[in-house]
Amino acid sequence: MRPFSLCLLGCLVSACLAPPAASERATDAARALNIAARFGRMDVALGLTSEAVRKSFLEHRSAWGKDVRVLDVELTGFTMPTSERADVEVDYAWSRMSDAQLHSTRITQEWRDTGGGFRLVRERRSAGDLGLFGEANAVADADAAPHRDVQFATKVIQ
Repeated sequence: MRPFSLCLLGCLVSACLAPPAASERATDAARALNIAARFGRMDVALGLTSEAVRKSFLEHRSAWGKDVRVLDVELTGFTMPTSERADVEVDYAWSRMSDAQLHSTRITQEWRDTGGGFRLVRERRSAGDLGLFGEANAVADADAAPHRDVQFATKVIQ
């Protein structure tokens, strides 16, 4: 082989052996957790959470598949202030099992590299509809109460 061919082959092989960047590992972990949770694979999702948040993670998703149907999940924002910390924004499209109204909620998640990979350390609802995490929803409660139709009031003539 020619020296140029050997150099090119060496460059290609060394590029394949480079470990993924921290940002790639963080987005892969965030995507895997949120997709696993969306499809009810809590065993996979819990493996990507820190010990401190596992209980609240499960509590937030206790209604999923029973009262809440998660229709779609999309990672919409990603920042990495340091090489050990990532902030991820996730949009969920969901509906209640009792109605067909589409809801949208944005969740902000904080991820940290614990040495064994990135783990979810905190999450909160940052925008959108209440109810995805089991929060009380005033609109849903008001809809449940019977109300009088005032648009076309009925008059009885005797």
